[in-house]
Amino acid sequence: MKNLRSKKKLIIIISCVIIFILLIVLIKSISSNKKVTGDRCSDADNYRLSNNTLNKAKDVINTLGNVKDIDIHTKLCTVKIIITLKDDVEIDKVKSMSKDLLKAFTEKDLKYYDFSLYVVSENKDSKTYPINVTKHNSRDSFAW
Repeated sequence: MKNLRSKKKLIIIISCVIIFILLIVLIKSISSNKKVTGDRCSDADNYRLSNNTLNKAKDVINTLGNVKDIDIHTKLCTVKIIITLKDDVEIDKVKSMSKDLLKAFTEKDLKYYDFSLYVVSENKDSKTYPINVTKHNSRDSFAW
């Protein structure tokens, strides 16, 4: 009987210690102020894209023809470009345009921002689209 009581006490003590440790870990993780991107985006105000830059980018995109809509916006350290085409465009033409598109941005922008290019077609039967390609700030071109 005495042995059974000491086992129960030991189980209760071990359970309390485990619960205490879990609470500490939970509190630490909740109270963490770290941003998802770390410190890389802390100076985002110094890297605002100008209207001139955005207009240059839109002009390059419009060289594709069949462009219905262009949406360019930034989120954290990523420039998100969404192109809606009226009908399919040859993929090689889009690849070529993506190289020219990067020329619309300054070297400072290219080294700071990641780029995400998403191209969709209104043609519901398209076998080519949608496509999504990205460019990391440390790379020179989109990864196709």
